[in-house]
Amino acid sequence: MNITILHVIIGVLLLIVPAVILFRLDRRFLRQSATVIGRLAVTLAVLASLLYYVFLWDKAWINILWVLLSSGVATAVYCRKRWQSVPLYASMTVVTFVTGVIVQWLIGAHGLFEASTFIPVMTMLQAEALFVCRRGITTYVLERRSHAELDEYLRGNGASRLEALRPFLTKAITRAFAPVLSQLLLVGLVFVPSLLAGLLMGGVSVLQAMGLLVIMTCAALCSTMLILALSIYIYTRIS
Repeated sequence: MNITILHVIIGVLLLIVPAVILFRLDRRFLRQSATVIGRLAVTLAVLASLLYYVFLWDKAWINILWVLLSSGVATAVYCRKRWQSVPLYASMTVVTFVTGVIVQWLIGAHGLFEASTFIPVMTMLQAEALFVCRRGITTYVLERRSHAELDEYLRGNGASRLEALRPFLTKAITRAFAPVLSQLLLVGLVFVPSLLAGLLMGGVSVLQAMGLLVIMTCAALCSTMLILALSIYIYTRIS
C-alpha cells in the first residue's frame, strides 16, 4: 500500500455526505458528532505520532514500556474505581505477557519483542480482557456485598473458602462471558471477515490469515478467563 497525506484528506472528505444529511435533519446531533470525531482525530494524531517513533526505534524496552503505559492508561480510564483497576492491571500485565509470548511463538514472529508483532498482539489481548474482566470483577464484588450473609452461612457450615466463594465466582464468570459467547457468531460473520480483509490487504495469504485469527481468538478467550480469575483472587486477598 502507498497511502499519502492527500489520500487521507480525500478519505476524510467522505464525511461530507453524512454531515450534509445530519445538517438537514438534526443539527444538534451533527454538533455532537463533530465533537466526538474531533476528539478522535486528535487522539489518533497523537497515537500515530508516538507509534511512528516506537516502531522506528523498535527497542525491546521501549516496546515493553509502551505496552505497560498504554494498558495502564486504558485501565485507569475504563476502570474508575481502585478495586477494579489495581487487580485488573496487575493480572492483565502478567497473563497477557505470557499468552503473548505463546502467540508470537505460534505465529513464527522473528523477535519476541519486535514492535510489528509484540505491540499488536498485546494490544488485542488486553483490549478484549479489559472489557470482559471489568464486567466480571464488578459482578463479583457487587454479589459479595449484596449477599454477604450467604458467604457467612456457607463458611459457618464447614465450607472451605473456595466453596463459599463459588456462587459468586460462577455469577461473575457467567455474566462476564455470556455476552462474549452470544456475540461469537456475530464476530465470526462480521468482524472476522473485516480483520481477514485487513490481513489480506497487508499481503498475508488466506490460510495464514485464518490461522492467525484462530490463534488470536483462542488466546484471547484463554487469557481473559485467566485474567478474570487472577484479578478476583487479587481483590479477595487485598480486600
